[in-house]
Amino acid sequence: MSKTIVYDTLIIPDPEFKDENVKMFGSWFGMNNICVFPTKTKILHETPSNKTCNWNIIHLKHKTMLFDPKMRQLVNESSGVFQELQTNVDDPNKSTDALYYSRKYRAIISTCIMNIEKSNIEKTNDMYNQYKLLLHNLELIWHLCEVLYLVVVPGDTILNNLLDWIKIHYEKSENQALTIIEDKTAYFTDERVEDKFPYYWETVIGLILQGNIDLVRMLLCNHSQSNTEPFIHAMKILKSMPTYSVYGGLPIAEYTSRFKGWQFSAKNKLDSGMFLIDSNLNNIMKIVCGDPDCINLIHKSCSTWFEFFVAQLIYTEPTVKKHNLSLYAHRSIAKYYDKPEYNLMDSLTLNLFDGDLEAFVKKLKAYPDSGWSSTHLTNLLHLCDKIEPDFDVPEHKNNISPNEQYLLDYGTFLMSHHSLWQSGITYLDNCSSIGKEYISTLLLKLEILSDLRVSKILHYATARRLYNVVSSICKVKGMLSLQKSRIGEALCWAIRGQDSAFATHIANIFLNEYSKGGQFSCPDILENLGSIVLTCDRFMFLGKYLQFIKFIKNNSLIEAALLYIELLKSNICPKYFRLRLLLDVLLFIDDNNECYFNTLDMSLITMRLDDAIMEAEDDPKSADQYLLDQIPNIRSAIVKLVSISLKK
Repeated sequence: MSKTIVYDTLIIPDPEFKDENVKMFGSWFGMNNICVFPTKTKILHETPSNKTCNWNIIHLKHKTMLFDPKMRQLVNESSGVFQELQTNVDDPNKSTDALYYSRKYRAIISTCIMNIEKSNIEKTNDMYNQYKLLLHNLELIWHLCEVLYLVVVPGDTILNNLLDWIKIHYEKSENQALTIIEDKTAYFTDERVEDKFPYYWETVIGLILQGNIDLVRMLLCNHSQSNTEPFIHAMKILKSMPTYSVYGGLPIAEYTSRFKGWQFSAKNKLDSGMFLIDSNLNNIMKIVCGDPDCINLIHKSCSTWFEFFVAQLIYTEPTVKKHNLSLYAHRSIAKYYDKPEYNLMDSLTLNLFDGDLEAFVKKLKAYPDSGWSSTHLTNLLHLCDKIEPDFDVPEHKNNISPNEQYLLDYGTFLMSHHSLWQSGITYLDNCSSIGKEYISTLLLKLEILSDLRVSKILHYATARRLYNVVSSICKVKGMLSLQKSRIGEALCWAIRGQDSAFATHIANIFLNEYSKGGQFSCPDILENLGSIVLTCDRFMFLGKYLQFIKFIKNNSLIEAALLYIELLKSNICPKYFRLRLLLDVLLFIDDNNECYFNTLDMSLITMRLDDAIMEAEDDPKSADQYLLDQIPNIRSAIVKLVSISLKK
């Protein structure tokens, strides 16, 4: 099961690479892409020229199983378990059950394996075969870590837990045994079971090496010679085999004495030649008796050194302690290959048996699952205090703990995906203050594909008080609206983003529009500006000017005059709109010769007109010719209003 995974070499075709002076260069593009391009080495030291070239720029995107739709469950469900775990840890009224959460993670892996098997029944899809192998190996190594470090075993007698680990992940022998036992035809025909099933003895030996004695006895009962004396004695020996349980109340010393006595009795019968009637039966009894001559047989019957390692312990060291596993593990792997041949799975397993969790989590980072296992398992071990929070990691950045660094890397990776970015935020949220900085940067890198996505981004940003993100996203949407001449929509985005600079720009558009056409578009929106008025002087002016127009329309000229003078005094009127505002003085001349301004008001109006004329002369290009032509009319209106005020 723990096979080495082989990766293909990617060949980048480009004729320019034939030139010995051309080297390949690359740079990051976005969050998950690399731009690869040829460059002549001598050009790096030459003065840049305007000469164009036809070199290719190739975008390489990291391919990961996590982005496959059939693997989406692994990401989404583990994100939920991760979040639940962090919440549990933060709650002082709850205790963290590390074993419970570890089994939850493993259950998710198992479910994904079953989903892949269902979609690849014929096993013709090489990619899914690769994914399945990756997940099988991952579940194997995760389960071993759980058995050794999360399961509490009184006295540290670990063999029973190791047997459970082997039985779960190496099911071939048990499945074959059940096939033989459940085949009813074997009981009603003269055909011998060992002849009908060529793998009969292979299955029996496999079960012996997993300590599955009950199934071995059942298979021996089905053998054609099960009624002979050798088989009867063999089954009696297996039935009487002492089993150790930490909860059985039997001290280790007494159990060891019983086990050795049982083995001694079995070896006497073996040495007497009782089982020579069948070489396979004789081999089984050799294994049971712990005969050192059967090492090669055990080696041949085990597909990996993991099985070989546990199989030897069953009949030689049944009460082995956890701290002694390292010695036996190194001896076992040495039977399979030399140290330079160790693959990643071998190294990870040895680290666990050696008790070196820090080395284990460092190497787990290299497992080809884009950081899924290293992130979740390191976090779990960290929260249950199995590893030091600040152990040394080569890629340590920003003086943060490895746990947080793994969370940052994995969260950043997920945020590069168009639909998994929300899960990525879950991990970055648990990275103290630096996680918030990452979220702020990465949210701005997300593509704005739809209004629904924008709403989600704004929701996450607002919930984390990332107002700079809210402002930037709204500004982008607002500018897109302006490009489509949807000024009202752009205003809505400016209001939502509380962006005073962008709001000022939109307000200028509205005022210029009114200055030229004499009316505002989107009057309903302008009448409900909300809090944007408080953050933007231009909209404050626009709001008051709209109120002024409303007074005029309602013939409330007294209120309009008061507001008009207020606008002239406040200096919030933009320069380009001053002549347009002064032109509104004509609105206060009626047939009733009513006086709406006093002498001081008229002086202010006259002064503002002089200022506007001077500004127009200083910058004639920006002045509106229509308004310049209206200056005589404005003067005439002022003179008339002054004369009315003097009469009063």
